[in-house]
Amino acid sequence: MAIDPSQIWLIVGAICLAIEALGIPGIGFLFAGLAAILTGLLVHLNVVDAANNGIQIAVFFATTTLLAVVLWKKLKSWRTNPASAGDYRNMIGDVAIVGQDGLARGKVGQVSWSGTTMMAELSEQSGTISVAQGDAVEIVEIKGNRLIVAPKRMNG
Repeated sequence: MAIDPSQIWLIVGAICLAIEALGIPGIGFLFAGLAAILTGLLVHLNVVDAANNGIQIAVFFATTTLLAVVLWKKLKSWRTNPASAGDYRNMIGDVAIVGQDGLARGKVGQVSWSGTTMMAELSEQSGTISVAQGDAVEIVEIKGNRLIVAPKRMNG
């Protein structure tokens, strides 16, 4: 008993989507998986000849390319959208510790927050020129992947 070509395309599509989800994301297996599923659907509906492997492969590659052209930019912006930084706004108000070399106004330095070293710079509004290594600072803003910090004010 021979396997129907549409089933082979569906299996190839499922494998590609599994690789994208569990293995190597960002390589294009998403587009290849979707294209394989669409090719299988077109073969199953007899839009593409089930006996002509060359046309099936051409449809697969054309569909992969079309999906990549149409969806690549949208998926990339969705994945790296600066608006999604809102998820990290809970860091504002937290305390970080200034890393080696300290922080100086107008220069990027490092702070340690929650066990992670992060890029940081001093807030222009803080009025502070520099902060020494090991001093506590408060996270007041997030710009992209950089924390904007100000010296921690002591209560009391």
